[in-house]
Amino acid sequence: MLGKQTFLLQGDLLGRFAKTGHGEIEPGSKYAAGTQTALDHRSPDLVRLLVSQGRVHMENMQYYDAMKCFEAAVYLDPDHEEASVGLKRAHCKIVPRWHFAMLNDDERNHAYEMALNRAVTSESIVFDIGSGSGLLALIAARAGARQVFSCEINPTVAELAQDTVRLNGYDDRVKIINERSTKLRLGVDLPVKQNLLVTETVDCGLLGEGIVGSIAHAREHLLTEDARIIPCAATVSAVLVESRRLQRLNFVEKSCGFDVSPFNHYATPEYFPVRLGGFEYVELSEPFDVLHFDFAGAPITPSQSIVKAPIKRDGVCHAIIFWFTLYLDDDISVSNQPGSTTHWTQAMEAFRKGIAVRAGEPINIQAEHDCSTISFKIIGPREITGINAAS
Repeated sequence: MLGKQTFLLQGDLLGRFAKTGHGEIEPGSKYAAGTQTALDHRSPDLVRLLVSQGRVHMENMQYYDAMKCFEAAVYLDPDHEEASVGLKRAHCKIVPRWHFAMLNDDERNHAYEMALNRAVTSESIVFDIGSGSGLLALIAARAGARQVFSCEINPTVAELAQDTVRLNGYDDRVKIINERSTKLRLGVDLPVKQNLLVTETVDCGLLGEGIVGSIAHAREHLLTEDARIIPCAATVSAVLVESRRLQRLNFVEKSCGFDVSPFNHYATPEYFPVRLGGFEYVELSEPFDVLHFDFAGAPITPSQSIVKAPIKRDGVCHAIIFWFTLYLDDDISVSNQPGSTTHWTQAMEAFRKGIAVRAGEPINIQAEHDCSTISFKIIGPREITGINAAS
């Protein structure tokens, strides 16, 4: 059941409704003080106003505010169809669908469970960055951790995680904190330094959810010097592919005989997710490693390296596909490599113009990262072909 505190967030809305003269809302301090809520009046006009305001919030991508409006409307009138539909749509925006895929990712979940079961002791004070559903925090608690602190920036997801922790009977040892990890303060948000860190704040290209910065901050401010870190390292690998279908996910020249190339000004300059198995493609190179990250070692700073891509087939390179292998400890790893069963896709950076390659002639690839994204550049003169050229 929704409480008074939730509805007091709608104070400005209730105030505007009171000024319309629709009878049942009494303006004044008693609503602001929370001694009585205007919602107790069950006004149809208030329901309409809440739904209308919810629509406005949705249009402005203010999904949390929209959810509160629709929640209030459904509380007043549980049978109001538009309010119910609006609430479901707001929920879908606030809680991303990938949470479901991740919770059902047996390969990923089993790997983390094995790593935590090996690392956790009765003296472990665990810091979980990025609670999500609270699954990793629960696994750590079940493994015997003395205390688990888990942070989540999405307020709705944080509330869901705490409900899940309570439902499973671990609320005496697991605390969900609705805050970004880099905002937490020792002695205020966390009582003591933590001796085990676990996180899965990675996207398909590894760095996009801020894993480098969050681990670095935790090591400097929130962890003991000998803290165990899961994952301890990661390697990024890649392969060059020929596939006009993949290339055309990000570039266009003509459509129905018209020149529509101005849209290329808004092509994605960085990598984006693809499920490689859903496309026709030809591997032009052997897979090769491009970057390595030691999360438990020296501080990670932006860097670049040049690696040789071993070309095994003549063709036209339209894109570079890359993926990561997360090392949870010395023996346990999980990867989003092509063909894996994890919920992660692969990452792709497409080239607007195809690049001719020849079997047996390695080409130099410049790989660089700025701690939050990875990009690639092919070094050296090559025959260039347009996007619509035959491959």
